[in-house]
Amino acid sequence: MKIDLSQNISDILFKVLHDKESLSFDYGQIKNITTLSSVNNQFRIFTWGIQLGDGNYIYYGLSQVKTKDDEIVVNKFIDSSESFSDAQLANIQMNQWYGCIYYEMIQIGGKKSNLYALAGWDGADLFINRKILEQVVVQEDGSIKFGGKFKNNKSRIVNRLVFEYTERAVMSLNYNKKLKMFVADHLSAPAQFKGNPKYMGPDMSFDGYYFDDGKWLYLSDIDYKNQSKF
Repeated sequence: MKIDLSQNISDILFKVLHDKESLSFDYGQIKNITTLSSVNNQFRIFTWGIQLGDGNYIYYGLSQVKTKDDEIVVNKFIDSSESFSDAQLANIQMNQWYGCIYYEMIQIGGKKSNLYALAGWDGADLFINRKILEQVVVQEDGSIKFGGKFKNNKSRIVNRLVFEYTERAVMSLNYNKKLKMFVADHLSAPAQFKGNPKYMGPDMSFDGYYFDDGKWLYLSDIDYKNQSKF
């Protein structure tokens, strides 16, 4: 029932977003659908999710792009999260999407840039939650290209960042305008459970991720409370 209803909502929204007048609609009042818009309203992204009986989630997503030719392009994202053995390295497409609810959008490089960073949340299952830091490029034809170059805390270059932590904790991952970077709670676990996401949680320290020369670089243990040092 939930899946059928969400699919119907996705189909209806897909049709509505093709109308040029929909660019001026206020979507903030649509319950349970998160809407993010670029500063110039040329790009919007809509995401929502439903929890199944086993605790897992299915996510739905659409994007709306106004191209340089003044055309409206609407893309539908298909949640294929379960097919990825390592989502950080996966080559994600619109029809094979790492499903989540995006809650923050940052335009990188000025108002005319087609490069964006998205922070998202994934309820995962009954035991763990996830936060995602994703990069997208809005291409000239209105399609969306996922993935960037992220340096993680192991000095490894990955396509996106996926943080896993216990369902009992709350992890912050937000863009800080003053620092010009995403600031995230550093996650750790007791020694006997090291690396087990069921026991991972914030340890009162913070890490930063900032964009420089086409890459997202990692800065460990930042003095987040004393921002005057940056």
